Amino acid sequence: MPKKTFFNLSDEKKLAVISASKKEFSRVPLANSLVANIIIDAGIPRGSFYQYFEDIEDCFYFVVDEYSKDIKLKLISNLKEYKGDIIKSYFELFIYILDIIEDEENKDYFKNIFLNMNHKIQRMFTPNFNEGLNNILNSVDVKKLNIQSKFALGYILDIIESIMIHNIIQSYKRNVGKEKNIEIFEKELLLVSVGIVKKQ
Repeated sequence: MPKKTFFNLSDEKKLAVISASKKEFSRVPLANSLVANIIIDAGIPRGSFYQYFEDIEDCFYFVVDEYSKDIKLKLISNLKEYKGDIIKSYFELFIYILDIIEDEENKDYFKNIFLNMNHKIQRMFTPNFNEGLNNILNSVDVKKLNIQSKFALGYILDIIESIMIHNIIQSYKRNVGKEKNIEIFEKELLLVSVGIVKKQ
């Protein structure tokens, strides 16, 4: 989390630092990123960077968090639009994320994030996390589901989100287009929605 000094900057200066940081994290993964490149591109002294952030990792996770907030809000919006339908909401969220990561301005940045995914990043990109969980649970129409409690619903959301993250990572590894990636995710969601055990 940035220090108070960062939040006291003008919007223009904050944007310059975020933009320079994103440019560096687009160039290489976090492990190979350099503060030197960020400060040159942002036009700030090296000491200022450390007045804004603890270290480059702190900066990295702040920039990632800005995108993850948008994704969490999008899921809540989808749940409202589709009247609590979790399958439709996550399907549309997957398409939304694909559109973001395929945007020319974001391509290298998200490629470095998802191909170097760790548990912390995954938790940030997972809408069903911390304070967002209650909002999601309260937005889902449980009457449409074959589950007994909101506790069970939390597990279902974990499964769907794991499948979604896996598919986003695989979208970089498969040599197929967006439509094929969507088709694969849709089939996997269908398995979740109908289950895999035959009804007796």
